[in-house]
Amino acid sequence: MKKIILAITILFASAITVTAQKTNEKVQAEHNGTWYPATILKVNADEGTWYIKYDGWDDSWNEWVTKDRLKDFATEATKAPLTKFKVGDKVEVEYGMIPEPATVIEVGENKYHIKYDKTSFGDKWVTEKQLKKL
Repeated sequence: MKKIILAITILFASAITVTAQKTNEKVQAEHNGTWYPATILKVNADEGTWYIKYDGWDDSWNEWVTKDRLKDFATEATKAPLTKFKVGDKVEVEYGMIPEPATVIEVGENKYHIKYDKTSFGDKWVTEKQLKKL
């Protein structure tokens, strides 16, 4: 009887762990070595997987992922920004050897996609060290 109670307790505890993340919860999801903001759309507690949508990306990128590809489940303690800069921030980035104004248009893990204010310069991915906030 004690073994049955222990087994039920373990199963119940693991089910709580797997389903602790709910639909519409904001997370960071890993894709090809980079972390992106995402939203949980579905939870499959039996398989321990989550169906996510990458924020700002087309639905064709939605996918089922395991917990090892998720981090930063939203809680009151983790609602602070994960990076120094955010989308829309005005920054200064070197173009050649000259600092030029630009805007952050996308945030990856340890890198930022910026668009130069001078449209002829285009856009590029840079590291946080290459940015200076205006």
